[in-house]
Amino acid sequence: MSVRRHLDERVPPAPWHLAALAVAALAFPGVALSDETPRTSWGAPDLQGTWDFRSITPFERPKEFGDKEFLSAEEIAAWEARTLKAREDRRNRDPVLGQGDVDVGYNAFWLDRGEKMTGTLRTSLVVDPPDGRVPALKETARRRSAERYARWGGVPAGPEDRNPLERCIMGFNSGPPMNPGAYNNFVEIFQTPTHVALLNEMINDHRVVPLDGRDHVPENVRLWKGDSRGRWEGDTLVVTTRNFTEHTNFRGSGPNMVLVERFTRNSEDTLRYEYTVDDLESFEKPWSVAVEMKKTSDPLLEYACHEGNRAMFLMLRGARAQEQKGKTTDDWLATWYGGSKAVKEAEKRLKEAEDSE
Repeated sequence: MSVRRHLDERVPPAPWHLAALAVAALAFPGVALSDETPRTSWGAPDLQGTWDFRSITPFERPKEFGDKEFLSAEEIAAWEARTLKAREDRRNRDPVLGQGDVDVGYNAFWLDRGEKMTGTLRTSLVVDPPDGRVPALKETARRRSAERYARWGGVPAGPEDRNPLERCIMGFNSGPPMNPGAYNNFVEIFQTPTHVALLNEMINDHRVVPLDGRDHVPENVRLWKGDSRGRWEGDTLVVTTRNFTEHTNFRGSGPNMVLVERFTRNSEDTLRYEYTVDDLESFEKPWSVAVEMKKTSDPLLEYACHEGNRAMFLMLRGARAQEQKGKTTDDWLATWYGGSKAVKEAEKRLKEAEDSE
């Protein structure tokens, strides 16, 4: 059961020739599927509306799919059925549906991952490299990640020792870039001739993207969500974002990541969203993702994020109470990051790096 009531909504499977066109469009970004692209009153492709990007397509290709890039309708149905069956089995084993502790002890009512694979027909959201896997991190990025995990796993001296998600600064899936997550997988898009605005349901995060050709802000100006600039390439909106902060982290990225997002209206009810991560300081090579978003009439819900983030005050009070008792622990990292085991591994990597210098 989900807080939303429209889990069964989905664009019907396309006939084989339309599926082939969709695959071709992914191979040649910026090429519209038809001449009937919905348009605004000033002639631009109309991207406006609320778009649902829930998906149970794996982010990276599972080993069982080998080098298979696309699935048949039968294979997709089997994957979806198996995923839903696994959820049901977990529900039967553990009625609370928590994760064994209180740090992320959600039950199933609040989770809204969706029930369908994305309409791209792919075995993973990652479409490049061809193996459907995120390229390896470079040593600089691995060390940066270890430093973060070690800091997040220790007793916090203040809010700055907690990660941006716990501090309600960034959303789990609102990006940039946007990715299917556990809940709040909606984005509402607004347009004018000179700007596009994206409002994510997750923590009601928003971006206003200029389309007037202005330069990016100076290199020394750094922003949590980066600095976005947009332009049209045919019927595709291309948004380039740079100038991230040193605290921004997307699967190991660093402050000099350049993110290029592409929005293409496929039909009345679908929007193709693609992005490329270009950060050679952190990854061995650039990599790309593609998701098909579906239009919905559902409104965005309010997201208050800890209702003023009172949880932060409780965490810091707990830290001070531990200090008064003379306790030091390394179990402050949420289990979705790997918990104390991940902290110990991070500390070990840092110690080995220090000894080798």
